[in-house]
Amino acid sequence: MAQGSADSNKNERPKKARFIAELDQRFFYFKDRRQPLFSNSTNVWGGRAGFLLPSNIKVGAGYYFSNHDVDEPWDGHQAIRRRFNYGTAYVEPYLYRRKYWELSAPIEVGVGSVTYQFFGEDEAALRTVRTTIVPLSVGVSVSLKSPAFFGFKPLRWFGVNLITGYRYTLYDEAPTQLTTLNGLYYSISPAIFLDRIYADYEVWRKKHRQKKAKKAN
Repeated sequence: MAQGSADSNKNERPKKARFIAELDQRFFYFKDRRQPLFSNSTNVWGGRAGFLLPSNIKVGAGYYFSNHDVDEPWDGHQAIRRRFNYGTAYVEPYLYRRKYWELSAPIEVGVGSVTYQFFGEDEAALRTVRTTIVPLSVGVSVSLKSPAFFGFKPLRWFGVNLITGYRYTLYDEAPTQLTTLNGLYYSISPAIFLDRIYADYEVWRKKHRQKKAKKAN
């Protein structure tokens, strides 16, 4: 078997814990929507930071927020405006970390709040309610890594990440039974592999030290 093929079928592992930070834009589907599933989605903005461990498990914390309007008759109201934000703790074990792709299973639990505004037919705000939520998310993440075309290593620092999963609210003080944060989510976004930047920097630093040592001798 060729060396390149063997390397591509071998899991990559960091030699020590590495700091990881990433933006994380997601698209949520809510079970409380009356449109057919997948007919519409809500943008959720956020980010995560943590550590990639030598055991190929990522751990850390994240933060997410979104604004969501439901402009249709709902439980006696003309519309509902929902604003939510929450922090999370996550663990993400990697099943595979190959040369050109990765497969992992992110598990997140969070705590935050949701502000509901209810509007009547004259678009006047009838009431505002703030509640507490504890969401749990389980998903699957696939990352595709760019090769170092023409030997240009910085290209391999970038790729594409795809995540899909289900979000279940362990605790939700929703003011009406017709609202829930439960539902599917997905994300498709560019990815930066900081662990590869660290690894390439260490190789460069080692070579630089060796050159300095040869000159000194």
